[in-house]
Amino acid sequence: MPVGDDHSVKAAKALALPTRSAMLNHLLSSSPLTAKEIADEFSLHANVARAHLDLLVEAGFLATGIRRKGKGRPAKVYFTWEGEMGGVEMVEPVTTLPSTTRGNPYRLISALLIRLVGRIDSEIIYPVAESVARDEGAKMMHGYRAGGLDFQAAVRALVEELQRYSPGVRMVRVDDESAELETPDCAFRDIALEHSALVLLLDPALKEGAMESLGHPSEVEVEASVARGDDVCREVIRRRKLRVVKSRGPRGNS
Repeated sequence: MPVGDDHSVKAAKALALPTRSAMLNHLLSSSPLTAKEIADEFSLHANVARAHLDLLVEAGFLATGIRRKGKGRPAKVYFTWEGEMGGVEMVEPVTTLPSTTRGNPYRLISALLIRLVGRIDSEIIYPVAESVARDEGAKMMHGYRAGGLDFQAAVRALVEELQRYSPGVRMVRVDDESAELETPDCAFRDIALEHSALVLLLDPALKEGAMESLGHPSEVEVEASVARGDDVCREVIRRRKLRVVKSRGPRGNS
């Protein structure tokens, strides 16, 4: 078991979610398992299980190795330091935080606020969270004049602002009516697994608030998300078609 202040924080974070604690308990009494095998055991997407397991590795609770069977492709497996390695070859455990999160001064306060949100009834907090996300999206675009950009230029401006928080975000395609964005380093990645429903609400609301502030009310459809167990976040921004109300002429005298 790792010791020291940094390791203690990592250990506490790793075990804060019951799912991860259950995974650790399962591996304590089993042979080394792959992320897919763990995912099947807990009815999870393999990518979600892998993210949980990697956090346990980072905290020092698990180690990783390679399982070789015949001529098949080697498989990465996870096991506890106390457990039996069997025929597993050791792999150097992760010792550093990902570059997208290392040194972020807001991680601690974000974790505290998200935990606070998690203790409030969803019927109360979700409408508030969506409203705040829309407001923040609008605030993010304060440097641009509403109505001064066409739809394509507005999307490009949004991407530029999003890159301040997620440098890898890119525009896959864009036309006069819709655009597709892809983000491999989602800004919400740290909380997506534990609070997937909230992330799936906040992310589109943020972008919708930004586009509306630029004079292009839009609807954001989530096609892929880390919160769903996908490797990247991908959204389609569709320009909302304004309804034209036809005015009726003056009624004749009866």
